Amino acid sequence: MITTLKEEIKIKEVGIKEYLNNNGIDITENYFIYNKSIDKKEAISQVILMVNLHKILLGYRGNCLTRIGSSIGKEVESYKVQVKRLQKDYDKIIETGMKNNLDKLIISDGKRILQQATEVIDYIYNHNYFGIIERSMNREEICIGRADQGNLTNKPNIQIGSIKYVSYNLVEEDLYKYIKRLQRKNCKIDEEELIKTFIYESHLSNDSFFYLKGLNSYPKDSLRIWERYRANKKSKTEEEFLMQFKKSIEYESKKFI
Repeated sequence: MITTLKEEIKIKEVGIKEYLNNNGIDITENYFIYNKSIDKKEAISQVILMVNLHKILLGYRGNCLTRIGSSIGKEVESYKVQVKRLQKDYDKIIETGMKNNLDKLIISDGKRILQQATEVIDYIYNHNYFGIIERSMNREEICIGRADQGNLTNKPNIQIGSIKYVSYNLVEEDLYKYIKRLQRKNCKIDEEELIKTFIYESHLSNDSFFYLKGLNSYPKDSLRIWERYRANKKSKTEEEFLMQFKKSIEYESKKFI
């Protein structure tokens, strides 16, 4: 199991803050205001900035460390549990019948979404996933957790709004989370171009290219909304869930594998 490979080390803020400050990076403790309509050029520039920050973070060897349970690999592992759980829900709707319009949408698109998710999981595991994890652990790679324009800028120097989510993780995860943010905002981007830019600037192998293509083909938001609808954790109305589900299905229907 991935979780037995190594404990993840979460960085204590005091240690990493001092390291970043010593490398000319300011922590403002406030998120940045920016134009949400991000174009292709701006997205590529942000990816390069992200990579430059990763290179600086690779030099960090802090003493102020607190051990926590590993999160490396847990997201992909959770995908398998998620698919199995929602497959049962899909089968239940088939058996008991549709109660509302959202159930109708789940019956209409759910099977395809679950199949897409399963294909992605298989694809990731078949393209040296464990090798990527081993590389990340050997290099002690650090992710900022949120690398979009609202938390990372270089005006006038590199600045980070919050280091709340900084932790040891695969560097690819920062790019993946950034792309998902752009998709949710309906930004006109070329995901594959951003992936290629990240791989080239980071000097990573084709394994990372395949991994990122896989991640970005997983219908994460659609399945998450489906789960939240069943749990109704945020007490949204059926119409609100329906609108969110339709939107996510639209931008996650595109596959890169």
